[in-house]
Amino acid sequence: MKTRGLLFFALALLTLLRWMWLAPQELAPSEAYLALCGHTPSVAYFEGPGATAICVALGTKWAGATALGATLLWPVFAVFATLALYFLVAPLTGRLGATVAALLLNLLPAFNAAALQPTCALPLTMFSLGFAACAWRALATSSIAWWLGAGACAAGGLLFDYLAWFFLPALLVVMLTSHRWRPQFLEPGFWLAALLPFAALAWLIVWNAEHGWVHFIGGTWQTATTLDLRRAPQALAAAIWGASPFLLPALAAALWFALREIRHARLGKFLAVPALFAALIAAYLALQDSPAGAAGLLAAALVLPLFVRLPIPQPLLLALFLGTALWTAGGLALRQNSPPIATAEVMREIEALRGTQTTDPAAPVFLVAHNAALASALALQLTDTSFVPAGHPPVYVVESPYADSQFALWPRYDQFIEAAKPMAEEAQDPFTEQDGTNPFLWRSALYITPQKPDNLPQAITAAFAHHRLLAEITTPSGEILRVYLCAEYETLPL
Repeated sequence: MKTRGLLFFALALLTLLRWMWLAPQELAPSEAYLALCGHTPSVAYFEGPGATAICVALGTKWAGATALGATLLWPVFAVFATLALYFLVAPLTGRLGATVAALLLNLLPAFNAAALQPTCALPLTMFSLGFAACAWRALATSSIAWWLGAGACAAGGLLFDYLAWFFLPALLVVMLTSHRWRPQFLEPGFWLAALLPFAALAWLIVWNAEHGWVHFIGGTWQTATTLDLRRAPQALAAAIWGASPFLLPALAAALWFALREIRHARLGKFLAVPALFAALIAAYLALQDSPAGAAGLLAAALVLPLFVRLPIPQPLLLALFLGTALWTAGGLALRQNSPPIATAEVMREIEALRGTQTTDPAAPVFLVAHNAALASALALQLTDTSFVPAGHPPVYVVESPYADSQFALWPRYDQFIEAAKPMAEEAQDPFTEQDGTNPFLWRSALYITPQKPDNLPQAITAAFAHHRLLAEITTPSGEILRVYLCAEYETLPL
């Protein structure tokens, strides 16, 4: 009980310190984009499953449009991930080994970085450890409740990222290769657990079918099977940064020894197979030049139970603790935060300009930004949204046939909508199959961008009758935002 009390105290202190670290920071562009997406709750968005964006939006709703608000829940995810690891390791090696694993997890540089940045990495780690903890107890007791807990963790992971797909297949391999666990397939527990992640996956597939399969059309079979071995040194350097040069060799050795004994050690098999799955996925993504941080953190977290089973001398263990702690502290000290693109003061100036240029309340001036990051940052700071049509983003991005963000899936100012059907007595044009109208025609917009007048895109210069530079605003980061008044929207010529 004393060990648990110290662990809970340490976790509470770490959570408070992480919130204090985030409190003075400004909202990053990527965080603003996630928050704006999450304000319209959906199972998925352009970039993938939607739980990350929804959690960011909830944080900004509770704590404001700041870095603390956007990342408010991530230190909490870190606590639950640590507790999941503790309850996974405790029945395997005892409370002392579980405490060591929990402390090492919180010393990992990648884990601390994930706790201070709203990405899918930390929730995935939390759900993977929870899945393993529930699955171990389900295999030992055949309890339907533990099986459902494992299924819920697998489904929860899928709502954050598709990377959680490997949870069940890894367990399936473990059970198929174990004489003791193979009979579990004749019981309903495993199959009931599989229903929940399959339901989550079906929900995501339905969303994709309704939105042009945007999650799966980014590449071809050739790109999926092409690996660039020249990226191996870069991948190794990323692994050293994420696990520290002190702990990475120890984790690799723990996985190696577990794989050597995998045929005869049931416990090692249960722990090593999912860790190997995650490590191989991380290596594959790194060699494809895709983000591999989430998979790498999963692999490190899943190997920790194997590491604490090794007979490591206490002086060496203390050296690993100290070296990893210093490495993590140094990384946090050198970390540079992204400068804010737009603040409340900047948005107040833009709102004042919009108010002075709106002469007809029936056709208010709307806002267009240079890209999705700037549009999101401005939208979160907007105080008056009365001019925004229902369902539309508060700030648009420049019209383009190329879809590169969630803004392509939201209503746009260049879209035509079906016009009202004419009365029966009105004559209809026999050559028109369907009439469409654009409510933004002949309206004016403010285009906010760092671009100079000579570099404005054709979507602005050709789509509006005329434009002129209205103001220049210097942001706190020193960047100059230029505000152009673009009058009489005519749409781009064909």
